[in-house]
Amino acid sequence: MKIQEPSFEIWLQEPGLQGVYRQIERAGRVCYKSETHRTDDSARPFVERMLRNDHTAMLEHGTVYLALKTSSSSTDDAETRLETTVAEKYAQNKFSHVHTVDGVAYITTNLRVLAENHWMDDLRYFMEPTAHHERRITVHFTTQIGTTREFNRHRANSMAEQSTRYCNYAKAKFGNEITVNLPTWVKDVDETASLPELFEKVMAGTATDLENWTFANLAAEKAYMNLTAAGRKAQEARAVLPLDTNTELVHTAFVSDWNHFFDLRAIGTTGAPHPDAKVLAEPLMEEFRRRGLIAAE
Repeated sequence: MKIQEPSFEIWLQEPGLQGVYRQIERAGRVCYKSETHRTDDSARPFVERMLRNDHTAMLEHGTVYLALKTSSSSTDDAETRLETTVAEKYAQNKFSHVHTVDGVAYITTNLRVLAENHWMDDLRYFMEPTAHHERRITVHFTTQIGTTREFNRHRANSMAEQSTRYCNYAKAKFGNEITVNLPTWVKDVDETASLPELFEKVMAGTATDLENWTFANLAAEKAYMNLTAAGRKAQEARAVLPLDTNTELVHTAFVSDWNHFFDLRAIGTTGAPHPDAKVLAEPLMEEFRRRGLIAAE
């Protein structure tokens, strides 16, 4: 059993359409832990497979910034009238944000919106984000399954999570063991502790809090490995995995949605955040402030 500390990393999208494709592939490969398959030219084929298979959820992680001229006058040229019509459809799309400044609509959306609405031709208006675009930011979390259950309640966000259905921890790529992510209250884990020794203490009621936690996770790992050895698929054996099983989670969201995330998971505007959520959300909020992505306190 491996031990992992909780952590986060902000993934800034690379420039250009290639950056959009690479961001989608990067997020999508977390689900199956297939990051080793990424190459310099694998991103576009990866996205094209998603499109062919109508598997569009991962496309949400590719942020698309557009800019179009707008006008309400019928005397404007045909191109301006066309761009005005294009901008209006994004203004009515709940997954897109539009800010109009000095007759220009600055649109922030994602590739899934374009693909599912058959608006891919609108990529001709693609541009790099300006100060007038609302930014979308991608964050990669490493934490426990129990914590991602809370993070994934932010349904406005786009999400990609390591799949216990397809990731088989009995395989060599995972070291033939499960990984648990430490909750905030667990300190100084004894990684040499044996199941028989812990079992006796647990059954006798003499085990410490830490020994009870360690035993539960070691027993879950043993049961998982026994099940997979007996021929059970990962999607069946996962039934015995503990909530502290390590997982990776990618969230992509508008900055305004990140502010709501911080309100609930760092600041606690509706009640005290869970400690295992706050230990990630609070420093992430400070990093957003340091980078100027949200206003300083």
